[in-house]
Amino acid sequence: MINILRKKVFFLKSVSSIKNLPDNSLFEFCFWGRSNVGKSSLLNSITNFKLANVSKTPGRTYTINFFEKDKSFRLVDFPGYGYAKRSKIDIYNWNKLILNYLEIRKNIGSIFLLIDSRHGVKKIDEEALKILNAFNIKNNLVLTKIDKIKDAELNICLDKINCLKKKLTSISEKVFLTSSRKNLGIKEINQEITKILS
Repeated sequence: MINILRKKVFFLKSVSSIKNLPDNSLFEFCFWGRSNVGKSSLLNSITNFKLANVSKTPGRTYTINFFEKDKSFRLVDFPGYGYAKRSKIDIYNWNKLILNYLEIRKNIGSIFLLIDSRHGVKKIDEEALKILNAFNIKNNLVLTKIDKIKDAELNICLDKINCLKKKLTSISEKVFLTSSRKNLGIKEINQEITKILS
């Protein structure tokens, strides 16, 4: 199993224009979701280091951020969707950047789409999933903050996801149940990345 260690994972670059993307020689694993879904915390748990800045203010990631491991693959941090105290022009540009990336990038290993288990699958999450389905990009759903909900609430969320799977074929069968605070589901995500790379 590939061990994602901080000493072998480094910040590569931030991109605000599609023309500045790094070369496409390595698989890229992208992390996307609503603002404040716990994306930065999850990335830090995966790498076992403070790789991404965690903020209590939603919408603080304005660029696509690339982190590289050992010249073997990259982790890609997308701007969150759904909320940001920025101008409509800024938000439009972020969304356009992501759509352009999804359209032209041929080295995407998988998209990990994060959903806050406390709130379940929102309409905007469904819209993101439909975009990935339209591009025929395989994606893995990640439920975050599962330590903060009851089993009954989790089951409701999973039922909704199972309904979506029947309509959107790009969604992978496995759903990752995670808590960055309790380090739940982190090993499984690492294993998924390893499986795709092998």
